[in-house]
Amino acid sequence: MKRETLCRSVLRCMMAVVMAMAGHAVASAQSFLSTHTSTLEKNGWSASVEFPTDGDKAVIESVMRWIADVLDIDEGRRTNVYGMLQASSDAFLASQQSFKRTIEVERSYEDEGCVTFEAMVTDKGSETWRWADCASFSKRDGHRIKLNEIFKCDKSDICRLMWQYRGDLPLDADGPEDLVPVNAGFIDGWIVVIGPALHYTGAPFRLRYEEILPYLRTSENGYFTY
Repeated sequence: MKRETLCRSVLRCMMAVVMAMAGHAVASAQSFLSTHTSTLEKNGWSASVEFPTDGDKAVIESVMRWIADVLDIDEGRRTNVYGMLQASSDAFLASQQSFKRTIEVERSYEDEGCVTFEAMVTDKGSETWRWADCASFSKRDGHRIKLNEIFKCDKSDICRLMWQYRGDLPLDADGPEDLVPVNAGFIDGWIVVIGPALHYTGAPFRLRYEEILPYLRTSENGYFTY
């Protein structure tokens, strides 16, 4: 083979590799959600919500349904982000509640397999009540990942882990048998399990991922096992 022909062949191979790598990078970038945080404050009601704006349609649909639930509005009111916040504040103020409500929603984790959003709703009156939730959504089809897709153990084992990692959460419980895992999600280095606690309608129990691996459905490519 002549030198000129060999050089052209090598150059074509190098260009093919570069194009393939670029294509992979674009595909990877496109698999992640774009988001925008919107805020609204009205007469004792306030919200700061990180909404998904661009990405996989099925994932965005599931996240928006979940956000509508956090905002305590009918799913049919999902016209636009400002409309959702407005509908939530209007419903709260129309109910003439004697307490103040703060709603915070943010994306807390994302990888190639899933995206996680966390929420905290705080009601302050004569007492303070909180409702937390952690929701991970599959990049495969958009569904919310369930407890039995995260854990491969019995619920009694999950309760024991919650008790072990309860930290300083105020509990009205004498032991793990009094706990109930409701939902769970992935964040960086942790599994967040939602369960009962004093003055919480849902409290976040943060379980260290690496320390509880024997109880999890692990994946080589990320948290969520397809």
